[in-house]
Amino acid sequence: NILIGKYINGLIFVSHATRLTIKENTKLLNYFKKGSIVIHNGVLLKKIRNKKFNKIFKIKKGILKVGMLSRIEEYKGQLDLVDGFSNLPDKIKEKFKIFFVGSGSSKEVKYLREKIKDHNLNRYFKIIKYLNLDSLTILKNFDVLVSLTRNFEGFGYSVAEALYVGTPVISTRVGGMVEFLNDKNSKLINPMDIKSITKALEDFTKQKHKWKQKTYSGKKLIIKKFNSENMSKSFLKY
Repeated sequence: NILIGKYINGLIFVSHATRLTIKENTKLLNYFKKGSIVIHNGVLLKKIRNKKFNKIFKIKKGILKVGMLSRIEEYKGQLDLVDGFSNLPDKIKEKFKIFFVGSGSSKEVKYLREKIKDHNLNRYFKIIKYLNLDSLTILKNFDVLVSLTRNFEGFGYSVAEALYVGTPVISTRVGGMVEFLNDKNSKLINPMDIKSITKALEDFTKQKHKWKQKTYSGKKLIIKKFNSENMSKSFLKY
């Protein structure tokens, strides 16, 4: 901390939450006297390849694709999604297929598989450690993106990307997420709130129009404020 504070010329944080957690958990800012700035991450605004998941995974037409795009780790909340999904009525479960896209240690992946198996839900879940596609393409093909981080998220870049491509979002209120997510553009719930996960998934099947309206608000926000051009200009200026 002393060495960094003495020799660096500036500190740039990707969110106010990141700055706060550095302040609370390290002494770096005590030694760094030159000030710091928050420059939020920006999504690269580009066209998305039109590739359909239905063809990639051969799922039936009309099945709703729920995705989590993150490392498979306990704090990321994959286990919470399994628990929340397990509480849905069987009739509603049949409407979903859930994809976990991301790598993880063999221990974490094994634990997740066992959790799914214990709930007798194997046919509803698919774990994909790697998918050779652009992240925007992946997100565009989800019907809803779920981000259930339990404690801290520095920014939540894939969630911002989901807003940009018009994919509805269910997210926990953690860290930098609340700096661009709100009740108008997403569904926010408390961490490890299993009942709210169940309720949100059920509501999504019944009120798709309401959820689609949220995506319009989210996309406008990303295009106007949280885009890569704004980010690069702020870096250049700083």
